Amino acid sequence: MSAYLKSTLANLPQNLQSLHSFSYRPNLRAIQFPTTNFQGTTTNLQTRHPKALAIFALFVFLLFWKDIIKDVCSSVASRHTPSTVIDVNPILNDTLGFQEVFVLSLPERGDRRKPLLAAANATNLTVTVLDAIRDRQIPQGDWPEWWGTSGWVPKEGELGCLMSHVRTWRKIIHENITSALIMESDVDWDMRIKQSMVGIGEGVKAIADWPFPDSSHPRDFNLQPHPYGDKWDLMWIGHCGSSADGNGRIYSYNDTSAPDEEHAWSFAERPSEGHRPPGTRIVFQMKKTVCTTAYAISNQGARKFEAMFKEANSPIDLKMWGHCEHDPTFSCLGVWPQVISMAESKTNIKHTGGGLSFGHEVTEEKVVAGKGIQISARVNAHAGLADKGPTEWKAEWRDGEKVKEEGQDYNVDNE
Repeated sequence: MSAYLKSTLANLPQNLQSLHSFSYRPNLRAIQFPTTNFQGTTTNLQTRHPKALAIFALFVFLLFWKDIIKDVCSSVASRHTPSTVIDVNPILNDTLGFQEVFVLSLPERGDRRKPLLAAANATNLTVTVLDAIRDRQIPQGDWPEWWGTSGWVPKEGELGCLMSHVRTWRKIIHENITSALIMESDVDWDMRIKQSMVGIGEGVKAIADWPFPDSSHPRDFNLQPHPYGDKWDLMWIGHCGSSADGNGRIYSYNDTSAPDEEHAWSFAERPSEGHRPPGTRIVFQMKKTVCTTAYAISNQGARKFEAMFKEANSPIDLKMWGHCEHDPTFSCLGVWPQVISMAESKTNIKHTGGGLSFGHEVTEEKVVAGKGIQISARVNAHAGLADKGPTEWKAEWRDGEKVKEEGQDYNVDNE
């Protein structure tokens, strides 16, 4: 009974108080009501004033019906309201918060597809493999304008690589896909990639949505439909090197899977010393980024890049880098160290000397960890350790240790 109801009853006129008391006095034994005695037999008690009791009950209900209904409804609501509400970050889903995850792979490269799909399975990711194309499959009428001009001679495989990406952007546009992660087929990532991507999501929103406040750039990120915000065109999360130098903003977050600078890998630029505190990963306005290892692209980003690549006279990564760095209409973010990295593999692009990868020719396909990846999804899936739990995962190095000798491997726990 509500406090208001109790207070009102206590202050009723004396004659009504007596009537109320009558309902609860010991002489209620005189009311006719079936009861069961201690011997299990039923007895009937006779009421003295049934009309008076009925009148009183009706009076109390009419006087306090709002309080009675409120108390009943509150009781019902409290029984059906969950005690806790769990808010699951959509970045932890099987597509890392993007609508799709695409892998570009030549149909005949099963040696690359098998370990990649095993890595995806090991980390509960859903990927769609799209057939990449070779140079000879592309009619010259479909080549980008200016291709191979200005004194630049394309290497075999570069046109097929570029057009495989362009075809994927067109798929995103045609099917109205809101965002997609695009990876090449020789990639690897850490078993803890989902936790890393949560931090990247916060960093992308903090940087791409700047400056605050602005009516077209809401500060309340919960209002945005996408877990990474909706003001970015490209997130370059897998590459061979990137720079954060200049006056751009940098977002740093703690990430136990981020390699230290000794184990981090690039063959090109990397952010200057001091940009990244130990044990962190950084998100920044990228510059000088090379290799299309893995990147996320929004629908609006796909439309911009597809339009730009109607003309191209350089490899795909250099043209993407150029637009991201110099065209203010593009919003491109980089990550260091990269979350997705290349693993040594036979390449289909003919570099000087033929078939080079990481400075030497790869003649035999092996399942090896990606460069700068501590707990490789490829390696752990191949070894059957993915479902054994973190204490059993194989690590490429232990925290705080020097770069290991070739052929060594470690478990995550100490010994």
